[in-house]
Parts: sequence; C-alpha cells; structure tokens
Amino acid sequence: MPNEQTPEKEDLRIYRGLTLSDDNLPTPEKQQQYLEHIPPPPPWRTFGLSVEDWNKEKANLKQSQQSKNKNDLQAQAISSTTAANGTFKQSTNQIDPRAKGFVANEQAIELVNAALCLRRPLLIEGNPGSGKTSLAYAVACELGLPGPYRWSIVSRTTLKDGLYAYDAIGRLQETSRRRQKVGETSEIEEPHVGDYLRLGPMGMAFHQSRPGKPAVLLIDEIDKSDIDMPNDLLHIFEEGFFEIPELARLQSDSEKVLPYRSQWDDSDKKISIEKGFVQCKEFPLVLMTSNEAREFPPAFLRRCLRLSLRQPDTEEGFYTILEKRFKPESLKQLDEPAKELIREFLQRLKNREVKLATDQLLNAVYLLLQDKLTQENRQFLLDTIFKPL
Repeated sequence: MPNEQTPEKEDLRIYRGLTLSDDNLPTPEKQQQYLEHIPPPPPWRTFGLSVEDWNKEKANLKQSQQSKNKNDLQAQAISSTTAANGTFKQSTNQIDPRAKGFVANEQAIELVNAALCLRRPLLIEGNPGSGKTSLAYAVACELGLPGPYRWSIVSRTTLKDGLYAYDAIGRLQETSRRRQKVGETSEIEEPHVGDYLRLGPMGMAFHQSRPGKPAVLLIDEIDKSDIDMPNDLLHIFEEGFFEIPELARLQSDSEKVLPYRSQWDDSDKKISIEKGFVQCKEFPLVLMTSNEAREFPPAFLRRCLRLSLRQPDTEEGFYTILEKRFKPESLKQLDEPAKELIREFLQRLKNREVKLATDQLLNAVYLLLQDKLTQENRQFLLDTIFKPL
C-alpha cells in the first residue's frame, strides 16, 4: 500500500561509534545489548572452546552481568538517598579523557566490528595525532570492555615484556633477608613466586577476555619495534596462549600472580594461572597503531585488518571535531576566530605539503579560548604550535 511504512531495520552493529561525554555514555544494560550482537567465533578462531561451549559460557556471563548490574543499581539508589541526606557524595565512573569527544568515521566503525566478529587484530595506520590511540579508548568505554591495556613499543621491546614480568632479583633479595634474620642453619620459607610475577598488558588481556566480552589490548606504535616483533606477535595471535616457565616448572595446578596495572586500576588482587599457561577463551580486541614508519612482513599483514585514519580535508570536517571537543557555549563565542584558525591550518597543509596533526589545531583553539592568542604573540605561537611533524 502507498502509505504503508516499512519497519525500521534493527541496528546489529556492536560498536556504534558514539561520541562519548559524561552526559552521553551507554548504560551497562545498553552495553550488554550491544555485546549481544557478537557472533560465535569462526571455527578456526575458537581458542580451546567449541562453539557450543562458547555459547554456554557467554550465556553464563550474561546472567552474571545482569545480576551485577542489578546490584549496582541498588547500591546507587542507596548512595543517592544517603547523598540527599547530606552524609555521602556519590562517586561517578571515570571516563578516560582520550575517549571523550572522539569522532569515529564509518570506515573505523565497520572495521572495529569486523575485528570483533573475526577475532583478528586491527592495524591502525595514520599520521601522529589522527586519533589512532583514542579509538581504542573510545571502543572500550562505549562497550564497557576490560581495558584498554596499553603496551607502548620501543626499539628494545620484546614479546615477553607484553606477556609478564618476573622480578627474580627482588625475590632473591627477600630470600637473603629472611635467611639473615633466622640464621644460616635454620630452614626458611622462600618467598612465593607469584608475589614477584606480574602479568603484562597482553597477558592481562588474554586472561580477562571472556566469551562475548573481549578485553581491549592497545599495542601502541608497533612500527617502532625491532624486525622480529611482528613475527613473534603473529605466533601468539594464532595460538591464543603462552607459557610462563617460572610457574610451569613448579608443577602445581594453580598459582596466583599479580595483575597488570593500568591507569585507572591499581588493584593488587591476585589472579590464578592454571598449570603455568595463560589461555584466552575469547580473542581480545587487539588494536595496533602505526605511524607508517616501516613496512611489515606480508604474513603479518595477511592476518590483520587494516584501517587508515586520515584527517578531514575540509573546514566543516575540522569544525565538527571542535564541536565534539569543546563546550558549545565556549566555541560559539569564538565561532569566526576558530574558523579562521581552521582555514590557516588547512592553508599550511595545502601550501607547504607538510604533515600536521589534528591535536595541533586543538591546542591552538584551546589557547584562543584562554585569551592567550593576542595579536602581539599570535603569529609566533601559531608558527610554534603548527610546526610540521
């Protein structure tokens, strides 16, 4: 019939690319709805669980999460009541500033969802300041995923640095201290290995990933690594587990070790490692950033999804980013001066054919908001802030 309306198609995307702020953050219930769209893994990416077992564990995790959400709501209600009586101030969840105001393009949204479905790492390439790191924080925040566990790469970094760290010298010193305290001839209880062994960012991501709720691992600036690192990563990405020899040689069923510490999580609550192996039941969402300073082996690239993040090339595109990063009332006062900065930014890109990052423009607008770009020092500051990369 002519007037019949077609039903609206359900949005089956996992990651939606929302622009996050303190007032615009999905509730735990919404996050759970988004994660429901994660399909079972392909048969060749199951990592120790059959598809049937994966579905069972996902269902159990969902039930546990719903119970936790219910308890959290009850606790918030109690806290709000107490706060109304003036005896308690309710705390709010912290959002990493790197997740706030990030604007994801359609290509980024599609490839993040593809990586979640295919259980493949995502290699994000682009100039410094193009938002590669921010994407990882935005995904973790929008979906309520563990992490991101950030592993920053330098030329001396080895694979073991990302898996775990063992303080053998510290344990030896503690053993010596105990021996001196009781005497050389007396028996002593040696320090527990787990007190001196801490999981690295990759080890933590492997351990924390659960069916239907992967952890987020950010491998930052992988192009700075030595020549062997991509192949080393390739092996562990395919196997989905690694051994900790210091625990495996103990021949015990389970040992407790220290967790990786991230910026917002300083807990030292130990986690159990079974038989010296860390096995992921769900492949984490791995996002690797590259400033395109080197080429990677074909075998490594074949197993990655590749995303190229590019800056806007129009005045409207950059102004949209400013609208997401600054308060509307503040930006409105600087409407024309801000657009003038954008035009100068684009002109420098066009005329000099140099690399400039979006965060350089953000820095200039921030100074403008603070009344620091006076006519006397404006050109000097802009030449400094807009210095080519």
